[in-house]
Amino acid sequence: NMALALEMALNEGCQFGSDRQIGVKTPPVSSMKSMDDVLDAYDVQTKHQLAKLHRDLQAVERFHAKHHPTPLTSATLEGCLEQGVCSTQGGAKYNFSGIQGTGMAVVADSLGAIESAVFEDKWLTLEELVAHLKDNLSDEVVRTRLEGIDKFGNDIPKADAWMKWVGDHYSDSIHALGKNTRGGQYLAGVYSNTSHTHFGSLTSATPNGRRAGETFASGFAPENGADKRGTTALLNSMNRIDYKKFANGINFNIKLDASSYDCEEGRDALASLYKVYFKRHGMQVQANMLDPKILIEARDNPELHPNLLIRVSGYSAYFNDLSPEMQDEVISRSSNRG
Repeated sequence: NMALALEMALNEGCQFGSDRQIGVKTPPVSSMKSMDDVLDAYDVQTKHQLAKLHRDLQAVERFHAKHHPTPLTSATLEGCLEQGVCSTQGGAKYNFSGIQGTGMAVVADSLGAIESAVFEDKWLTLEELVAHLKDNLSDEVVRTRLEGIDKFGNDIPKADAWMKWVGDHYSDSIHALGKNTRGGQYLAGVYSNTSHTHFGSLTSATPNGRRAGETFASGFAPENGADKRGTTALLNSMNRIDYKKFANGINFNIKLDASSYDCEEGRDALASLYKVYFKRHGMQVQANMLDPKILIEARDNPELHPNLLIRVSGYSAYFNDLSPEMQDEVISRSSNRG
């Protein structure tokens, strides 16, 4: 939960509204005089959380090696039969472990909002911002102004640079964990399955204008509703990411309005967009080609669309099988027209 690290960076290692120290004791926001101070606190909190995760992962790996061998799976993996060693004990040729980051766009947009509102335009102090976050952004004027600050996904270099910074920082922090118990490297990935909704429910309001409990974006994508300039702008933003940093993979969800692509010309345009995206070293994209009205119909009257299949975040599922929270999250994703 990357946004949790930012929350703790702004509250001395605690969640808003809590005195429980679950992070490192970092300086109060009253002493933070620059973005570097904010980033330093975020760096400390992120690495502290990853250190705890690393400890837990190593315990799980050792348990699997001792108590949960996988002979059938190992027989299909290169290296295990040759060495006579189970994959859980490092017998496979490739032994890396993936750690997924969730909430990346929330953090990127929030850092951009802090820089803009506090240190550039100076229409509120960092202490005032934190007070508004603890009050769940109940002041609608403040929340609207924060929401209006440039966000990732709109082909705006400054906003996209924050997403790249957050991604690079996360990947570098994962790589610094070193080797797992099987001798393989820990690698960064960004595909959230359903954790973006769960982690969002546990996280307080954030500086990008998001209120407490609201979902994060799925995987490696802009926050829901934040990308407002169309498909080309969105793909241009995604192409500013260095995907070599994410060897464990990403998922990039894009919801396309089916009415824009129901003719040959529309499909040719979409093919061109994809070709350019991958030519510019895009890593992955998964599209939901849907009429937004159908999603709402399926949520309200499941019997109307029993076989509606959608991409969630790294996997496919029948829409009717999703929880109400996940259905609403899919509906809230930005719908791009051609």
